[in-house]
Amino acid sequence: MNALIRKSAPYVSVVFYLVLTAGCTGETPPAPQTQTVPVAAPAIVADLVIQGGQLLDMVADAPNPVPIKGLVVRDGKIDQILAAGSVEDLPEAKRTINAGSGYILPGLIDSHIHFRPWTPDAGIERRSNLYYGVTTLFDTGPCSSGCVETGRDPNEWIVAYKDFMDNPELTNGPTLYITGKKFDGPDGEEQPHSVRLQSLDEIVPMMDQLAGMGVDGIKVESSLPPDYRARVVQEANRRGLPVVGHSKDARESITAGMKFIEHMWPITSSIAISDPGREFNSPNHDHLMDLSKAPDLIKLMVDERVYLNPTMMGRYAHLSGRRDGFAEEDALLLTFGHVFNDIPEERKPETVAWMRRADRLDADQREQQQQGLQKVQAFLKQFSEAGGMVLAATDVNPPRLPGITMHRELQMLVDAGITPYRVLLGATRWAAEMMRKDDLIGTVEPGKQADILVLGSNPADEISNSKDIQYVIRKGTVQRSPDDCSVILPPVATTCKQ
Repeated sequence: MNALIRKSAPYVSVVFYLVLTAGCTGETPPAPQTQTVPVAAPAIVADLVIQGGQLLDMVADAPNPVPIKGLVVRDGKIDQILAAGSVEDLPEAKRTINAGSGYILPGLIDSHIHFRPWTPDAGIERRSNLYYGVTTLFDTGPCSSGCVETGRDPNEWIVAYKDFMDNPELTNGPTLYITGKKFDGPDGEEQPHSVRLQSLDEIVPMMDQLAGMGVDGIKVESSLPPDYRARVVQEANRRGLPVVGHSKDARESITAGMKFIEHMWPITSSIAISDPGREFNSPNHDHLMDLSKAPDLIKLMVDERVYLNPTMMGRYAHLSGRRDGFAEEDALLLTFGHVFNDIPEERKPETVAWMRRADRLDADQREQQQQGLQKVQAFLKQFSEAGGMVLAATDVNPPRLPGITMHRELQMLVDAGITPYRVLLGATRWAAEMMRKDDLIGTVEPGKQADILVLGSNPADEISNSKDIQYVIRKGTVQRSPDDCSVILPPVATTCKQ
């Protein structure tokens, strides 16, 4: 009690003085002022905390792994990243994982894929991509010649596919971004998945339709004349949409405003030994590339910040010294107990045969294509060393296997002479920038979607380490861990390590 009185005495004195003063002045004394002791708000439990690890956030243009104390995820987004020396405590979380000495980097982005109606089971696409750390897909042209099999308009079909892939009530799949029917020129082929424009006036209504259905990009075909291409790019830019797709000639497309060159034949067309501007095809004509003309084109592409997607797996895997290893791995992954065992049996032989298709070439064809691959590799190395942005995007569609093909694409780009870190940029930050989704994905930063990989070893040192996956996290939910892959593997799969 005495202590209480002692603590209260100053307050009592002040009140007594106010009362006396009020009596002298005739004024009503003010009410005594009290202080409310703040009550600590209950700690907000995080959804996920990653303890430790080396952060390879892909923000910088050169590798600089930084040890961290931890990373906090709330509501599917990265909430904060605590530096290794931080005195701040990591919050309680619904789930905590320990990265140990592993490497934390963004989920991989395959910015050039194609869904087909004959994909055996869209669920295979969902889980196999996540199993291999691919958390984002960009379909750059739906259904192709198989559109008729869907029985639906291609635009409606791909929107339905996107809804299925992104359906949170099912097992999680990668985020899927889409284009719709492609813009084709008056002389283009009649195809169910394209619109042959007969006049410039048709561009705006078609663009409005595509934007209204929620596409994430616009697809163009090589037959689109330059003035049509320029107008498409202009209208897409007004709507904040990237333009992707085929070009006849890289220089012509860049002049029209395109920031994306798909495949290597537009490069060959621009710097061909003879007949520049002619429409070529990869890998049949890449041996006609004149590398002495490369520096001027490379400077243009770097100055204009053009992304190049060479699709190494789609066009050159059968010529690679790794092709037998890829084919043997495919055969294993298709067997009982492995990732792709539930692909229908009748589809499996064509998957293995596709990798060995060089065996069907005659000696002259094989020699020409081998020369072409060497020139492609030389161009890519020069382009990258000059500051060019090469995208690691696979052009994957059946019979190639989703997910694993991304890691092979990374490897083939390194084989071409690009450093592992710049190859990783092409599967993360640069891919997000090209897609105009870099405010959401592509780097590990506070505020970004929590699409995160934890690897056991550094992929910037050795690109094959990209397959040393410990954890796959998509929108803050762990999809793969060292001892639990049940969410994303078929029921008969026997191990997380395949």
